[in-house]
Amino acid sequence: MKTLALVLLLFSASAAEGRHISQSSMGGDLEVRTAPDGATLRTMGGDIRVDSAQGRVTAKTMGGNITVRDLSGPLDAGTMGGNVDVVVNRADGDIEISSLGGHVELTLPANFSGTFEIELEQDEEGRRNEIVSDFPLQIQEKQKNYWLRPDTTVLEGKGVNGTGKYRVRITTIGGDIRIRRK
Repeated sequence: MKTLALVLLLFSASAAEGRHISQSSMGGDLEVRTAPDGATLRTMGGDIRVDSAQGRVTAKTMGGNITVRDLSGPLDAGTMGGNVDVVVNRADGDIEISSLGGHVELTLPANFSGTFEIELEQDEEGRRNEIVSDFPLQIQEKQKNYWLRPDTTVLEGKGVNGTGKYRVRITTIGGDIRIRRK
């Protein structure tokens, strides 16, 4: 009976391939090898890793890193306490990435056509963080007044590459932002 249950479990997992993947965890890591029709992944306290995805990927964690490799589709990734590292192989949608305490690295195809809106809020301690981009950005330093943090230094980067077809929005606090061309 145990063998039959194992065979059915394996069959069900294989049959699910080709559909949108949806996973959540209350405190552990989530890892997806391939998501041919996109994925929605949420965890309260772990890392998220996607090796290959087509279609929309939504990745949210309250306290971990997010890594997405071989992406062909839109992305909405956010973490409250970790780094985000994304490699886009074929642009096919808008990209939104946020981190409240980590570095962001985004690698895009050389011919990527997008409108960039980048915001890096400096933390109150330590070294100054920076925005580094292989794509053209106009970077300005501004002061913003927040209720609990008056006179906060914010770097804003804006730019358009190609036709500007896709929107890229990246925000972080206290971490570097690197946008690479491959």
